Amino acid sequence: MLNPARMRIIQELSTRRSITATELCEKISDVPRTTMYRHINILLDNNILSVVSEKKIRGSLERTLALNIGEISKNNTLKNASQNALGFLMNRYARFHNYFSGENPDPAKDKIFLNNSVLMMDDNEFDQFLSELRGLIIKYNFEVANGRKARDISVISAPTESE
Repeated sequence: MLNPARMRIIQELSTRRSITATELCEKISDVPRTTMYRHINILLDNNILSVVSEKKIRGSLERTLALNIGEISKNNTLKNASQNALGFLMNRYARFHNYFSGENPDPAKDKIFLNNSVLMMDDNEFDQFLSELRGLIIKYNFEVANGRKARDISVISAPTESE
């Protein structure tokens, strides 16, 4: 699930009940159609997505897809939490490693940064912060357009040392 294209598919589906594969390709138009179908199939093979309907359109089978919340929830357990966190962090590390090992990395030009902040909040304040953060992410989740590029933003709420 940590692949950027797969995460974008999941994000798109998280805001609606279902979507056709064609509509997904139109929404995420900066990813080649064949690549999108490959990622959709990976998510289907791993039961992250499910096919809710199929219909024939001009000799092709158009699938309508939905998130398989049951399967996602089944794997999002306390028992798997440490492994899931390690997978997430290693994916982030691999992205940075590949970027800095590539030709002419320019973090300032590419707006690559790391930030860590410890905020003092009670549970209600933290819930409000998360709600506002979610609102910002939704507000700035623009459609693909000329001049826009994908920006991979990760937010982690981690235990502090005193916990």
